[in-house]
Amino acid sequence: MHHAKSCLTLWLLLACLNTLSAQDKPLDAKAAKAAFDQADRALNEAWAAAKQKLPEAEFNKLKEDQRAWVEYRDYLARSPSYTGADAQGDLPLDAPEYLQAAASLEDMRTEWLKGLISDSQDETLTGYWIDSYGGNIQVVEREGYLHFVIECVRGPTSHVGGLAGIAVWNTSIGWFSDKGRDKDKTDETNLSFTSRDKKLEIIGANTGYYHGARAYFDGKYVRVKPLEAKAQAKIVKAAKSGEVPEE
Repeated sequence: MHHAKSCLTLWLLLACLNTLSAQDKPLDAKAAKAAFDQADRALNEAWAAAKQKLPEAEFNKLKEDQRAWVEYRDYLARSPSYTGADAQGDLPLDAPEYLQAAASLEDMRTEWLKGLISDSQDETLTGYWIDSYGGNIQVVEREGYLHFVIECVRGPTSHVGGLAGIAVWNTSIGWFSDKGRDKDKTDETNLSFTSRDKKLEIIGANTGYYHGARAYFDGKYVRVKPLEAKAQAKIVKAAKSGEVPEE
């Protein structure tokens, strides 16, 4: 696993932020239920919009993915180690800690669904993308290359990872290799990028050098916001250096 100081600093920060998202300022039972209900309504509205807008075959595939995501939500939100709850075993579905954590996860999924059905006409991949499972990637597409910074926080115990680099890009397919980057690293790391149906699918090989045991980079990412010029410059600089920014 890669132990560059800047990466470690970022990873520890991400782990703390992930835990704090569930633990910071815990809500009482009434407020937690209200937060969950609000997030659930927004998610249902986004889901209804997706059903109306997507072709039937594509929506049927989305339903399968949504069932898997609901399992993921409850796996995390019912975990005492994720929520910081003082409990043994899975939390009940009416526990304030569960409701607060589930609301935060649902906000992320709502953002993903809205990105999936957005009417953006951007012809490049430049933007901020999420997979709604704890992964995000910032991309700047320029002249046949993807400059990227990908980060993730996975699972109840906050396995984290980060990688910056430049992938060759050809219309809808991209390829990244870290070959030659670190003379002491023996296994080549690769990422493949495929753009299809408004998703950027990423699959990695030998990526463990850059993340914790379960913090895979693989996922189907959706663009949820653009990148301003200053942010683009930062990503390009990080991609060229191979160092994930600390903030």
